[in-house]
Parts: sequence; C-alpha cells; structure tokens
Amino acid sequence: MPPTGTVPRAPQIEPDDLEPADSALDDEIDLYRNRVTGSYVGAAGRGEIAQVHADGADFTGTKFEPIDLSDVRIERSDLAGARWEGASARRVEISDSRLMGFRLIATFVEDVLITGCRWDDGGLYVRRGKGSVVFRDCTFSGTTLRGDLSGVVFDGCDLNGAEFGADAARKCDLRTSRMMGARGLTTLRGAIITPDQALSIADLLAAELGFTLA
Repeated sequence: MPPTGTVPRAPQIEPDDLEPADSALDDEIDLYRNRVTGSYVGAAGRGEIAQVHADGADFTGTKFEPIDLSDVRIERSDLAGARWEGASARRVEISDSRLMGFRLIATFVEDVLITGCRWDDGGLYVRRGKGSVVFRDCTFSGTTLRGDLSGVVFDGCDLNGAEFGADAARKCDLRTSRMMGARGLTTLRGAIITPDQALSIADLLAAELGFTLA
C-alpha cells in the first residue's frame, strides 16, 4: 500500500468483452474493448484508447497527440522513445514495462498506477491531477518530472538522477523513495519527506540554494 494509504481505482475492464486489436493503427486511433499484443512501432495518430488490456505490446517510438486513455492496463510492454502528448489518463495502470525515453505530456490524470518500470531518460508533465496517482518501484534516472505533482506518491522509487520542475507539490509523498542524486528539489515545496531524508539531501538543497558550506 502506498505511504498515504491511497490506492488508485483499477481500470474497469471485462476480459470476456475484449476482442483482438487490428495489427496496425491509422491516423485516427480508436481502440475500444481490445486485447493488444502486437507491434505498433512508430505508429502516429490521435484518438482514444478505452477498456484495453495490452500485454507484451510494442509501442516503441509511437507518437500520439492528443490521446484519451481510460480504463487501460499495459503490462510487460515496450514504450521506449514513445511520445504521448495532450494525454488524458483515467484509471490507467502500467506495470513491468520498458519506458526508456518515454515522454508523457498529460493535460489531466486521475487514478494512475505505474509499477516496476524503468522510466529513465524520459519526461513527465502533468497539468492537472485528481484522485490517486502512484509510482511504485520505478527508476527515473535522467527523467524530468514537471507540472502539478500535488498528492503524487513515489513509493519505493529510485529518484537518483531525476530532475524535478514542479509547479506545485503539496502532499507529494516521497517518504519511501531514494532521493539522493535528484535535482530540482527546491521546487517540491509542500512535499512530504522523512527526517532521515531531510538530512540525506541537505547538501543537495544547500547547493541548489547557492549556499556556501564552510
């Protein structure tokens, strides 16, 4: 359970209702009640993905803008180098997937859970969030985390090498994550950390604030 005790609502998917998805995506994306397992490398378009379970799918290098995601579960899939912009995400889960270089620019997120993913050298921007948004057991080396991070939970994540640029971060919960090596910590005003974490990042904060340690 995340440190705050909040759990995102799970995607509302009925497995028996799912049909195999087409092998290709055109400019107008319309995946609805589909089971996705194929390769969509480099696909580009705009549209909607709803009530979809992707398992072992390859979304490498995809470019979706705008894209509406609702009731979506993505497992053991590859989103390396993908860029999803103008995204709205409701009840979305991504687990055990490769997110190297993945860039998600979200206008709205609600009830999102991302677990066991290596999200390095990528980017996340959240304009507005609602409900529970949780990252669990993920790495973010070289990734920028920007926008409204209020209430976002980083549970057991490695934030070494991450760069924060939060517009707001009230009650962003970092208590169980490793913060050493993260940058942009001064933008996390209002976030929740432990006393031990405060001591461990004291030098980083001093450097960001331009203090001289003598």
